[in-house]
Amino acid sequence: WGKGRPGWHIECSAMNLRYLGEQIDIHGGGNDLIFPHHENEIAQTESYTCKTFARYWMHNGMLQLKGEKMSKSLGNLVTIDQFLGEHDPDVLRLMIAGSQYRKPLAFNDDVIADNEHALSRLLGALRPASGSMTLGPAADELAAQVKRARKGFEAAMDDDFNTAGALGSLFELVRAVNAARAAGVSGEVFADAQTELRALAGVLGLRLQLPRSDGQSA
Repeated sequence: WGKGRPGWHIECSAMNLRYLGEQIDIHGGGNDLIFPHHENEIAQTESYTCKTFARYWMHNGMLQLKGEKMSKSLGNLVTIDQFLGEHDPDVLRLMIAGSQYRKPLAFNDDVIADNEHALSRLLGALRPASGSMTLGPAADELAAQVKRARKGFEAAMDDDFNTAGALGSLFELVRAVNAARAAGVSGEVFADAQTELRALAGVLGLRLQLPRSDGQSA
């Protein structure tokens, strides 16, 4: 059609300009769209506006089943509804958060089992205190770990949404809560630790619903 890059994906540039303006903060998509789709969007939009198109590009890795990209065209798709028919939604959230979003994510029975176990560990930390100690070295250590967990969690999330690192901070807090319970810690410091665990987990969308005696989730 002439000199310059062909506008293979001009519709995305047009929609952005109409609904979001000449510049946007974050542009996402799968890493299989970097070339040619997103490179064309940049070329088209910036040639027209003479401005930087997007400040941050967040390209997610592919979900893989048996080493292949999971996709409808390959016929190896497992839908979210199918997964949730057999597993707790938090298992899916843990699977996704357990890998940095730019990296590929494996989907198989072992991965599912590992994350079901991880969810059990998180829920186990929410069990009530069994002792009566509110002061002392064990209580002080738990309070200190709560602060370390938040600091580590925030540092990981600030590092290009390193959700795997953020989960690591959660499980450090889980270990501290369980150790404090075993040492007989209870009261406000124990309750604060569990509240912080729920709050940080909530950032990742984890509901952490404990099963009720009737088999439902609380």
